[in-house]
Amino acid sequence: MRSAGGPLVEPIDDRMVLVTFVWIGPAQRVSVRGAQIFPDVMRPSHPMRRVEGTDVWYLSAAAPANVLTVYQYLLDEPETSASLLGDPAGLLRAQLGCAQVDPVNPRRIYPQAGVIAGDFWLPERRWESILDLGGAEQPGWFEHSGAPAGAMVEHRLASAALSNERTVTVYTPPGFTATRASYPLVVMLDGECWLRVARLHVGLDNLIAARAIVPPVVAFVHNAPSAEIVRSRIAETACNPAFAAMLAEELLPMLRERYNVSADPDRVILAGNSYTGLAAAHAALERPAAFGAVMSTSGTHGWGYANHPAAQLVLGKDDEPEWLTRQYAMAPRKAIRFWIDVGQLETGTFIDWMPGVDQRAANRHLRTVLQAKGYQVTYYESPGGHEFATFRHSVARGLQAMLGTG
Repeated sequence: MRSAGGPLVEPIDDRMVLVTFVWIGPAQRVSVRGAQIFPDVMRPSHPMRRVEGTDVWYLSAAAPANVLTVYQYLLDEPETSASLLGDPAGLLRAQLGCAQVDPVNPRRIYPQAGVIAGDFWLPERRWESILDLGGAEQPGWFEHSGAPAGAMVEHRLASAALSNERTVTVYTPPGFTATRASYPLVVMLDGECWLRVARLHVGLDNLIAARAIVPPVVAFVHNAPSAEIVRSRIAETACNPAFAAMLAEELLPMLRERYNVSADPDRVILAGNSYTGLAAAHAALERPAAFGAVMSTSGTHGWGYANHPAAQLVLGKDDEPEWLTRQYAMAPRKAIRFWIDVGQLETGTFIDWMPGVDQRAANRHLRTVLQAKGYQVTYYESPGGHEFATFRHSVARGLQAMLGTG
């Protein structure tokens, strides 16, 4: 196991492999959390089988030969009445309390579940392990390489549009100066996840040092503090005009007052993942004079259907899915260019409250509608799932496509 450096991988054919997760140690029950290669990706965890008379536990699944995903082992996971719909943060906290990183796999990432549950300082034994069979392409982007580091400054943004406050962490590239021509601006929603989980600031340092991108100023827009962060985040980002107003009317003026950033909408990139990918595409449609470029990573573009059991959590607009895609189809074309990425594993019942539309299908449909309307669209399907190990490599590719080389 130690020589394998993680799960055992055996070829099935030219495209697929068999991945076997193995845990060795005493426990009453062991399961795998994450690892979106299993058929039921919405299941909170996947029970492992015990080799009779031993402390060896295993579970296998077929996966694409270049898959990139994350996983944890859950030891003696407690019975809980929490559900993804009833108390998603409570379920995540219960799982994190018994989660274990794979001790033989050195590749690790801070768990997004920790950030969602409000814990930014979990010990490394609670982190997620990365299974990368080639999907990262450039895995070194997010490791410290000795490249010159940009500076980061925290600001507080009080929003009249949303009646709350939030942190905005601003990254300026090495050598930043207010006297040169203005810098392109990248606005990253879910900012705390891009910093704590994805380590995007490290990726920016490396991308700039490699001259893979034009150096930008990057504003990491954190979610507003809330006792129910899952619900409040969805309420703000699910095609909410007040959220778009906050970004265009409050955030951008604050940034332009303090930093030498471009006023050209084409050089202002609004980026997000999942619900914030949806929010980015919505804000650009609402405010094209502010945002002329969108990076949507695994955007929740199937959203819109309101007649379902989860409506209290995920809201909705009407009796059909893909609400924002329908708005783009009906509206006159705006001067917006798009980078759209979705995971190859985001299929089937990933979003079971949006009947008939999975994440990959919804993103493909948005791409097709935008192309038919005449938008400039770069579309990519990453060999991974709905997780930051995949998201961060998508954004590295997207920044290169949207910013150009340095």
